[in-house]
Amino acid sequence: MAWEIEYTDEFGEWWETLTESCQDDLDIVVDLLQERGPHLEFPYSSGISGSRLGHLRELRVQHKG
Repeated sequence: MAWEIEYTDEFGEWWETLTESCQDDLDIVVDLLQERGPHLEFPYSSGISGSRLGHLRELRVQHKG
């Protein structure tokens, strides 16, 4: 099952400022997110402590390091 990925206008504006290399690295992790959804594990995502939504996670992307 593919998960639906949504993003904000702010993300779209930020995306346009990235280099093509950085966009490629981000694409890889977003593809994993679409494939695994909230089950995407570390090092690609991590839980957010103190969230009122117990399952909230942040996406983690490595680019050149």
